[in-house]
Amino acid sequence: MEIQRSEDILIFNGLTPTVTKMNRAYVAIADFMKKKQEIDISDRFNFIAFQENGPTYLDQFSFEPQLILNTIKSLENDIVRANLAGGIFVAITFIIDVFKKISEKVFRLILLADKGSHKIPFHFLPVLEDLIEKVKDMPFFIDVILVNVEDVQEGQKLEGLVKKTGGKFFNLEKIKDLGPVLSELSEKKSIKIPAFYEKRKQPIIPEENKPFYANLGDEPLNVAEIGTCAICFQRDDTNLVQCPSCETIAHKKCWAQWAKTSNIGIFNVFRCHNCFNILKLDAKYVSGVYEEREPTEEELKKIKRRDMVDYLREQEAKAKPKIVQVQDPMAIEPDDLVEIESDDITEVDTTEGGPEIIEVIDGEAAINVEDYIKVIDEVEDVSDVEVINSNEVAEPIQRVKPTQIVEPIRRVRRNDQKIKIVICPNCSKITTSMKKTCPGCGFALF
Repeated sequence: MEIQRSEDILIFNGLTPTVTKMNRAYVAIADFMKKKQEIDISDRFNFIAFQENGPTYLDQFSFEPQLILNTIKSLENDIVRANLAGGIFVAITFIIDVFKKISEKVFRLILLADKGSHKIPFHFLPVLEDLIEKVKDMPFFIDVILVNVEDVQEGQKLEGLVKKTGGKFFNLEKIKDLGPVLSELSEKKSIKIPAFYEKRKQPIIPEENKPFYANLGDEPLNVAEIGTCAICFQRDDTNLVQCPSCETIAHKKCWAQWAKTSNIGIFNVFRCHNCFNILKLDAKYVSGVYEEREPTEEELKKIKRRDMVDYLREQEAKAKPKIVQVQDPMAIEPDDLVEIESDDITEVDTTEGGPEIIEVIDGEAAINVEDYIKVIDEVEDVSDVEVINSNEVAEPIQRVKPTQIVEPIRRVRRNDQKIKIVICPNCSKITTSMKKTCPGCGFALF
């Protein structure tokens, strides 16, 4: 069985104004959003682009396509080369924040990039793949459109990410071909639903991803005064709790019963019936409530669910989307590069186990640094490394034999540790182990 839902679409504008004619892109994006809302007026939009200090986007999706387009245009003069790895990570973590507050949506990331965009370093791929593996069942799709990008290896990296979500990959010769491709992508994504899903009514989360989704839930706040339960409507002060997002009050037991049919695929993690925010209760407590007595169909029908689209329109009317800028969690920090003087290296060891060449910086190989300097033995040509300056063509790197004298390497990157996904224990914001503090609340992570 396949179904379709309302979609929230984030357009990652990784096109470079000095490389690509942006007016053609704007027309294509405008037509895309128009067609989307002709199909489903409840679809919403957002964008992400890179400025000097990091990724920029709106703090919420919007029902207004013109607002999105005008904002993208207004930033054109300040747009810099996009860091595709950091942009994808920020886009997905923003979508996760939205998922925490919204149900029954399809989330989409449409990436536009050209030869001016910074390529994805190989050591960033595992963390992107891991994050995509966790969120693809929200459901989440990535579609990638490259414009005049001749680097086959970069295309393969991006196509691999796309395939993980069942999205589509395009590599166009000219920007004028963008319109027809976006027109094709305006069609809704279909979600395959297992036959038994209809009876269960809860989403299906792979067992290995359940800890990730459980961490997204907020624990209800205790209420130490008399209040009216929003589920059973009794007024008392017996074990009342409150949603931290919308301040709705309910008996803890009532919400545990509510979780029976409204959980997100984890029996004790559920959505508030008033604001859709993800909440969680202690698993043993919820199990005990289930064993004591399960709610009847009549009782569950009395609970008033808000219409999600009406709720979202209300929220946007109260607070219009605002431009925000965040730090790039996958940016290359200045401290990650070290200078080595010419007389620091006279020969290199290329025996098995040597560090991997990561990229070429101004024609010079950048390699991992541990206790000593090595270069990899298996590099055949420049296609095996990343060229940072796309305006220069690096000379092919020939095979280096053991203990062969080579030209001094002046800049190397320290890449000793594996990059990991980190969830802030204070606010649940997702970042990478490259950051020492949470980008959401400033909490010290390490």
